[in-house]
Amino acid sequence: MITVTMPKLGLTMKEGTIVEWHKKEGDAVQKGETLFVLETEKVSYEVEAPEAGVLGKIVAQVGDVVPVGGVIAYILQPGETPAAIPGQAGAAAAPAAAPATAEAPAAEALEKVKISPLARRIAEEHNINMLAIKGTGPEGRIVKEDVLKAIEEAKAAPAPAPVPAAPPVAVPAPPPPTVEAEEELRPLSSMRKVIAERMTETFTVPHFYLTIEVDTTELGKLRQALLPAVEAKTGVRLTVTDLLIKVVARSLEENPSINCQYADGSVRLFKRIDIGLVTSVEGGLIVPVIRQANKKTLAEISKTRSELAQKARDRKLVREEMTGSTFTVSNLGMFGIDQFSALLQPPESAILAVGATVDKPVARDGQVVIRPMMTLTLSIDHRVLDGVAGANFLQSLKRYIESPGLLLL
Repeated sequence: MITVTMPKLGLTMKEGTIVEWHKKEGDAVQKGETLFVLETEKVSYEVEAPEAGVLGKIVAQVGDVVPVGGVIAYILQPGETPAAIPGQAGAAAAPAAAPATAEAPAAEALEKVKISPLARRIAEEHNINMLAIKGTGPEGRIVKEDVLKAIEEAKAAPAPAPVPAAPPVAVPAPPPPTVEAEEELRPLSSMRKVIAERMTETFTVPHFYLTIEVDTTELGKLRQALLPAVEAKTGVRLTVTDLLIKVVARSLEENPSINCQYADGSVRLFKRIDIGLVTSVEGGLIVPVIRQANKKTLAEISKTRSELAQKARDRKLVREEMTGSTFTVSNLGMFGIDQFSALLQPPESAILAVGATVDKPVARDGQVVIRPMMTLTLSIDHRVLDGVAGANFLQSLKRYIESPGLLLL
């Protein structure tokens, strides 16, 4: 018999959520065939059957949160019967369990309730009596929807008659009670849990911010000039983000001290330049990584960025495509955000926040002219980097953005 457990897909992974089963109990499965889909660390992952056999028992249902190493299912091998599954043999021979009586300890009765881990957690948070809930899952198992229904019924139940209050004595009558706003409590998804944990880690890192404005006139001209050729070659429209990734990669080559990580009292300097790009997806953020960005052409960067972004939206990224970045870019300019400060992505030492390009009056050769200006903000880990290193890096960015022809040198 094969025990299927929750795999560990990354160093930071602690648990996963079952989001879909491709097989049901009693189905034959082949080695390498998809058994179920789990969600963890911002990505959905298809788990394959480790061996061929028959799916004898599904332990974790859709919506269940299972810790790494936790049992998810059992696959029976030829000649084995469901009685071989742990806990099944005795259950098959024993009579049906009698309902919990008033004499039975409450804790013991609650432990015997068939309920998914997620449903149990929600019930405990809302003080819902699990013994009074009728489960609609397999074999009467209580699932999340059953608990949510019980919560709504509890809210709709008539309140007990109020005890008459004593007549007021020289005290103004309290204002009439306000109508309680409707509320909905939703557990965090696996993606948001990871984001919450990572952002909490960020505030343990001493960091600071540096901001600079750059004139994007020439960068915009270069994009317009290259756009038809890049689109003809790749089928993808060249974006400002693609150009910025190229500029960031060149600037990191010139300022290698920025391309580093803090590592337990040491500094890890990277010779590779792998740039993470913060990407918005349903339910949160994900950071696909453009590998060897300094060695890619603009067309290759544009095509890679487009493919990774689509895979991110489809939740098809694999772990290798969203880990191991050495520097990150977060661009909110397309959403009309003029300027912002991005939070570090530990253990990276720096992240660049890109604002919108806005026409502004600026002084040029003694004249006030209108130029398209962009604000860049660099967040830096102060344990390994100082202000001068960050300033030099921003100056490199400014030089290549305002004179992009230098990228050809």
